[in-house]
Amino acid sequence: MLQKIHLWVGLIVGGLFCLSGLTGSVLVFDDELDTYFNSGLWYVEPQPGLIKLDEATGKVQSSFPNRALLLARLPRESSRSIEYWMEGEELQLVYVNPWTLEILGHREEHSGFLGFLHDLHVHLLAGDEGLLANGVMGLVLLLMVLTGLWLAWPGWRKLLNALRIPKKESRVAHWFALHRSVGLISMVLLFIAALTGAAMVFHKQTNAALIAIFGGPGLQRPPLIDAAESRAVQKFPSELLKTAESAIPGATATWIKFPTQPDMPFLVRLRYLDDSHPNGTSYVAMDAVTGEVLMNHDVKLSGTGQQIADLKYPLHIGTVAGLPGRTVIFIAGLIPTILFVTGAYTWWYRRQKTPGEARKNARGPIDDRC
Repeated sequence: MLQKIHLWVGLIVGGLFCLSGLTGSVLVFDDELDTYFNSGLWYVEPQPGLIKLDEATGKVQSSFPNRALLLARLPRESSRSIEYWMEGEELQLVYVNPWTLEILGHREEHSGFLGFLHDLHVHLLAGDEGLLANGVMGLVLLLMVLTGLWLAWPGWRKLLNALRIPKKESRVAHWFALHRSVGLISMVLLFIAALTGAAMVFHKQTNAALIAIFGGPGLQRPPLIDAAESRAVQKFPSELLKTAESAIPGATATWIKFPTQPDMPFLVRLRYLDDSHPNGTSYVAMDAVTGEVLMNHDVKLSGTGQQIADLKYPLHIGTVAGLPGRTVIFIAGLIPTILFVTGAYTWWYRRQKTPGEARKNARGPIDDRC
C-alpha cells in the first residue's frame, strides 16, 4: 500500500516538484543574476557622504503621484541604487540613484524572466491560491520523502552497499538503483526544503507552534497610532532611520515600510552582520510624526521559538551556511527532476514487460526495493 502511495503521488505531482526544484535552483542566485542582467537598474557611481534618502523618496513620490509608496529596499553597498515599491494592480518597482536622484528605471514586480520564475516558484502563477497550493505541495513532498525512506532504507549495515549502482544488472536496474541512491543521499535536503517551504506558506501557524513549544517572546505586531495626531507633518525618512538604528545598535537598516494609512507606523527592518537572513530579522516601528519608538524587536533578545522561526527562509535558500550552503541548495533543486525521471522510467519499463518477464523479475532488486 505504501509503495502504491509513493508511486502514484510521485507520478501525479512529480512534475510540479520538478518545476519547483528547478526554479528554486535558479532563484538561489536571484540577486546576483538580476544585478548582472539588469545592471542599469542597480549599479551607480558611489559618492562620499550619506545617501540622499529624503530627496530620493520625494523624487519617487512626485514622479508617481497616483501610486502609494509602500516599501524601500536600501542599498547594501554604496554602488547600489534604492529600490522603491509602489502600489498598483501590479506592484511597481522604481530604481533611484541615491546620489544624483536620477530615476534609473522602473518595472513590474514579476516582469522579465527572473520575475516570471519567482512568481512561478512562489505562487504557481496563480496568486494567493497558488501560494496555498504550494504550501500543500510542500507537505506532500514531506510525505514522499518519508515514504521513500521507509521503502528504500536498507539498514545501517547495508547502507553503503545500497548506495552503489550495480554494474552487471539490466538498464532498468541501474535506473532504479540511481533513484534509490539519490533519494537516500538527498533525503535530508529534500526534507528541509519541503518543511521550510510549507512553513513559510503557513507561517502564522508555524511561528505560533514554535513559540508555544520552545518559548518566546515572539515578534509582535506594532501598535496602531492615534489617527488625529498623525495628520501632522511627518518626519523625514532619514531621521526615522537614525532613530531605528539607534534603537538596535550594531544592526543596519535594510528595508523601510512606509505608512499607507494615518494610523499605521513607520517600520524599519534591520540586519546584524552575522544574521543568516539576507534581510535581517530585527524591526523597529515608530510614529512617523513624533518619532516615538512604538515597537522594538531585537532578534538577539527574542525567544528560542522566534529564533527558530526566523531560520525558515535562510534554511530554504541556504544562506544559513553562506555560499557553500547556497550551492548545496542549488544542487538540491535538481534532485526532484532526477527522482521523477528515474522513478517514472522504472515504472514505465515494468508496465511494458510481458507477463513472463514480470514473473521472472519479480524477485529481482527492483521489486525488493520499490
